[in-house]
Amino acid sequence: MNESRVQAIITKEWLDMGKNKMVLIMMALLPVILVAMILGTAWLMQRTPEADFDPNTGSSGMALPAELAELGAKTGTMVLINDQYMFYLLLIPMALPVYIAAYSIIGEKETRSLEPLLATPITTAELLTGKIIAAVVPAVVLAWLSYLLTAAGMILVASPIIVAYMVRPVWTLSMALHGPLFALLSTACGVIASSRLNDARAAQQITALFIVPVIGLSMAVLMGRVYINLNLLLWATAVLVLVNVGVLWLAVRLFRRETILTRWK
Repeated sequence: MNESRVQAIITKEWLDMGKNKMVLIMMALLPVILVAMILGTAWLMQRTPEADFDPNTGSSGMALPAELAELGAKTGTMVLINDQYMFYLLLIPMALPVYIAAYSIIGEKETRSLEPLLATPITTAELLTGKIIAAVVPAVVLAWLSYLLTAAGMILVASPIIVAYMVRPVWTLSMALHGPLFALLSTACGVIASSRLNDARAAQQITALFIVPVIGLSMAVLMGRVYINLNLLLWATAVLVLVNVGVLWLAVRLFRRETILTRWK
């Protein structure tokens, strides 16, 4: 694989990304909304009376899993809600790359810049590697930055116990490992959809296949049915790695440069 050609694709993608206002708005808006929502919720809950969190008498209480029972109703409830919100931060590397990937292929077809690109000596592997890296890196950086900003902000608005649970190894490792894996999976699926469709919005809808299960798991966490620990994290990582390998293989197989242009009419 020629690294200079891959770097050229990455540079080109980032320059094109800078010209696409819709992609830039999405990249800025989603992290800002999520960080503000998490910190705002913590600020309000921290100032809510302890009695309101009693599951028997309060209006804000909920049943806690056994792992959090010793924290008390208020602190345990805040930890549960923050655990749910951590799943929302993982939506950043899931949702953003597919927008970039879809526009990077379908957008080039619409502007008629894909034909000359495919006519160059660049291989399919080099082309897809460049496009995937260009989509994954910004989304992962934004996800990590959002997590760091949320943790830093939580120091100002919540108790040290809440902060400690938010940055415990299970979430730090999840952001470090699952963020890139989700971004890679989302981008590969975007490439597959973009190579078969001629509508960027239709290609972007493929992300819902992964967002819905993640939201469902976050709700199970909020209800106290599931408590995220390192064992569950490792199993999830192994599954994501296997799924990524399969989807990347499929993306390369389906991206046939000899016929892809004739499918878009």
